[in-house]
Amino acid sequence: MENAGEHPAEANPGFRQVRELLHAHGLRYSRARQAILDVFARPGFGHLSAEELHRTLSEAGEDISQSTVYLNLAVLRDAGLLQEFRGSQGQAVFDANPEPHHHVICSETGEVHDLPDIDVAGVPLSRFLREEIRRRTGWEIEEAVLSLRGRRS
Repeated sequence: MENAGEHPAEANPGFRQVRELLHAHGLRYSRARQAILDVFARPGFGHLSAEELHRTLSEAGEDISQSTVYLNLAVLRDAGLLQEFRGSQGQAVFDANPEPHHHVICSETGEVHDLPDIDVAGVPLSRFLREEIRRRTGWEIEEAVLSLRGRRS
């Protein structure tokens, strides 16, 4: 039974955790943000397009419009809670792991997999690319995002 005056979302065990996470990133709590982050926290749901996320939320009985999904994905990405990259068809795909890393996308199925850290001459690949491009071209790369396409052999 809920405590008198308790917001229904507070019955969700992850409510306080999500509220604190959002607050730490300068964001207000909302039921939509809770639902979105809950989906990304599920095993097997680490890489989703806005359309896939909306469909998953709808199938779970969440009444959240597609425009609200798009808006909140952008807010969560801008706050550093999600990472965005391009999927197999060029669509925006959101990743629950906001730490810098790279992806390999299966050219047959479109499945996305995180790549393990790769070093080049003992230097993380992203840093190696930034330094090598600066040295060769003078460009200062702010972020190196790499998505590879291929299939298992």
